[in-house]
Amino acid sequence: MKKIVFILLIFCSFLVVWGCNKNKTKCVPQKEATSDSSMRSNDDTLSLMIEHEVDDVDYGVIIKRGDKTIHRFGYKYPEDDDLVPNEERIDSCLLTDLNFDGIKEDVLFYLGSFGASGTEHFDACVWNPNTEHYDKIEEFKDIPNPKISDKYKCILSRVYVSSAENEYAKYVCTNGHLIKVAELRQYWKGNIYPERDRAVYEEHFIKTNVWKRNLKLNQISDFWKPVVPF
Repeated sequence: MKKIVFILLIFCSFLVVWGCNKNKTKCVPQKEATSDSSMRSNDDTLSLMIEHEVDDVDYGVIIKRGDKTIHRFGYKYPEDDDLVPNEERIDSCLLTDLNFDGIKEDVLFYLGSFGASGTEHFDACVWNPNTEHYDKIEEFKDIPNPKISDKYKCILSRVYVSSAENEYAKYVCTNGHLIKVAELRQYWKGNIYPERDRAVYEEHFIKTNVWKRNLKLNQISDFWKPVVPF
């Protein structure tokens, strides 16, 4: 009798383990190059996958909601002489929200790092619900080191000019185009060692053409915080 009970216990344990592993396989989809590329949308998950060996493009992009494919398209790297990366390209892209409509359905394509300072560049496509196609943002690949700020609903850039100067810019995405709305210059006067609390700032608001000069770190606009060390 004890032997029968023991055998039943082992059998039940096996069923529990098998059931957990089966559910885990269903709930964890395989994803490639998805750095921060998933989000919850109602009860489903948006996920992105890359497929290779696709005719006439460098690679294919598949976007799924749960188990259902909702978008599928091909991507080709820009044929631009100025965009020659320091190292061999790594096919990588991620889902994001460039127009800040609350859905991470837009796609950033990593182009690589460039120049002595390793400036990173990305290509970008925004989903257009009116045409039900992706629109390429031609200007995006020219933005150095872009950073998307969900909090301030903008795209920020940072570029190293010299050991005594950095430049920053703020963009918004409107109707499939990027518009630069503000600029910031950070520099150090004379032989002052480049510490952030001793830097001088110039802020330019492009639409109104308003300049603010000789600012300290705590006087610049808050939306610069994601790219300017505070």
